[in-house]
Amino acid sequence: MDGKGRSAQALAATPTLDGRRAIVTGAAAGLGRSFALAIAAAGATVSGCDVDPAIEGLGTELGRRAGLLTVADVADPAAVDAFVDAAAERMGGIDLVVNNAAIVRQTSPLTDSLEKAIADFDAIIGVNLRGPFLVGRAAIPHLARQGGDIVNISTDHVHTCGYPLEVDHEEGSVCRWVGVRRPPLGGPRYDLYDSSKWALKGLTLTWAAALAEHGVRVNSLGMGTTDTPLIRAHLAAKGEATRPGMLEPERVAAVLVDLIAEGPAGRSGDSIQLWPGHPCRLPPVGLDGRLFAATYFLS
Repeated sequence: MDGKGRSAQALAATPTLDGRRAIVTGAAAGLGRSFALAIAAAGATVSGCDVDPAIEGLGTELGRRAGLLTVADVADPAAVDAFVDAAAERMGGIDLVVNNAAIVRQTSPLTDSLEKAIADFDAIIGVNLRGPFLVGRAAIPHLARQGGDIVNISTDHVHTCGYPLEVDHEEGSVCRWVGVRRPPLGGPRYDLYDSSKWALKGLTLTWAAALAEHGVRVNSLGMGTTDTPLIRAHLAAKGEATRPGMLEPERVAAVLVDLIAEGPAGRSGDSIQLWPGHPCRLPPVGLDGRLFAATYFLS
């Protein structure tokens, strides 16, 4: 690896995903749309789902790389099974899953009514954890046949520039956490959101271990505040119009492509994280990936 976290081979060639058959959840807008477009531009055929009917219009942008694009709720087992089966039939298989669909709500264990708390639990855990679990379980039989990738989209709430390892801020001088080692927390009003993403990390690590012998890599990709409609709506609810240094979804999507393009010999069980105010590029294998490799690939 060079000092910027990319191998000489990766720097010498444009990443290619030719022949890959991908599923992207939450693909109608924001990061999901950017992920779908970037994966397709790298050569993959892409199927996507979303609760937003706008998903059906994504085919125009994907062009000949479009697979099945349909309305489906990732928290609904029947809808997920139907979507994954139909996508596999349309594309001739599945070897890449990007579990992107997610929702963010502020919650409070002190002031929220029990009725609201239960509704928020069902909604947040349903989409952010149950969804990736259902999509993954439906797709794993396809992936295990010839190998592939699962990428679970996470958050900087569970992997910060201060945790689990402290990151050098030499290239991140505009990061809001310069001079303070940030803990792994989104804040006191994210008990359900953060819980869903911590659980997703556990799912990532255990699936990486379970699927390694079948040639399936499982990693998580998290990012800090990114300029998407979801984030802008969330900030507006907090009284913020925007934040300086927000990540660009297209650049985050390029990192996703670089991660997938590592291929069968690439990392697994790793937590890749991008932060506002820091370089937006694929970093070297992190602590999780190194520990995973030392445990599961000893010869």
